Amino acid sequence: MNKLIIAFAFIFMAVGASAQTRRSFKDIDKDIKQAKSTATAMALINSIGETEPQTDEDVRILGQLMDSYPREGQRALAKTKNPKLAKAVMKECDREVNKFKADKDKDWKNLPEAQRQEKFNALLNTQAMMVTLGNLKNREALPYLKQYISPEYDGTLSYTASQAIGRIAPDDPAVFRELWDKQGVKSISYNAYGKSVLKEVAEKMQDPKVPQSEKNRILGKAKPSLLSGKDPEEKKLIKDILLNHPSSDLKGEVGGAMVHAVINNPEESDKDFVIEWVKKEKSLAVWNAPYVMDRVWDVRFIPVLLEMLKNPADWMPKGNVAQLLARRQVKEALPSLAECIEKDKEENVRAYCRDSYYKISGKMPVVFHPNDVAYFEKQFKDPYTLDFYSKLKDSDPNKKQQLALMASLEEFKRGQAK
Repeated sequence: MNKLIIAFAFIFMAVGASAQTRRSFKDIDKDIKQAKSTATAMALINSIGETEPQTDEDVRILGQLMDSYPREGQRALAKTKNPKLAKAVMKECDREVNKFKADKDKDWKNLPEAQRQEKFNALLNTQAMMVTLGNLKNREALPYLKQYISPEYDGTLSYTASQAIGRIAPDDPAVFRELWDKQGVKSISYNAYGKSVLKEVAEKMQDPKVPQSEKNRILGKAKPSLLSGKDPEEKKLIKDILLNHPSSDLKGEVGGAMVHAVINNPEESDKDFVIEWVKKEKSLAVWNAPYVMDRVWDVRFIPVLLEMLKNPADWMPKGNVAQLLARRQVKEALPSLAECIEKDKEENVRAYCRDSYYKISGKMPVVFHPNDVAYFEKQFKDPYTLDFYSKLKDSDPNKKQQLALMASLEEFKRGQAK
């Protein structure tokens, strides 16, 4: 029994000691003002960023500290976890906005340095507070944040506010509709409403009654290429658009979202999808397909990639294909890469193919496009190039590759002379 009492006493003392060492922002503020040395003051200022706001008073005093120490204050603000502190954060956000509201449309470059810095810090603090409101996910902050989705604040603040709204109410069709229908505001993030965005845009882009100019505006507004594809239903919609939607403009944009989808949510079924995608929409799929393939690699991609590499079209992003073949060490690609090095019309494509050939085989191919012979001869004599490589160690991979290229050119020229 005595041992049990002693144990409880020890725990009580430990908790008490912890409470005593936990310092409020009020204490930190007081100590900074009373600091007798620069070193002490700097240590206290740095401690701001290591302290978590836990009360309304903490948030209020932190807001004041952020006026003088914005970087440390923003670090502390990011540690806020209690959703009940949202009201206090909104109050401080109002205070920050009032510092630059009257001058927000003016050119701050013409202001005195002190005023310019004060307004700039206030703007950054405002953004940090909006981000914090989003992270706290307190729906009571929605009306507050929505007031910044207006022509008056169109720009950085409207975009940051919309991102915060998205964190509080993701995939909420009603909130999406309210944001989407806002007039006179261009800077709004719809990334948290991927499914709603895709459905809205897919419908409008295939509606014959919608003028092309309006379709272009809608596509620019939605920015579907930025969607994350994390949500399984959103990813399903992305795939459906890429395979079945009649608008090539929309499919071209959504290809970027497919890359994000396989990064954030890779699935075995993505392998079959990308093969079908390239087969059905070659001219559109090839821009993003290599990135998708890299994430969900399958040996079945090799013949598809080699076909891309041999495509004579100028628009074909064969450099992406060559880099992927190198990353995946596809030795079967060496003949195709050599052919590309010798015959492709695009100089940058030939360079990618040469680099990939070397990375796969460890050897430099003795083949050159006629235009490259003169180019490399000139490069090898360039004083800056010579100086750069002379300073590298013999073991440096870049120097080894350069020497291999020089040797292959000499061998090629000897063969041509015979």
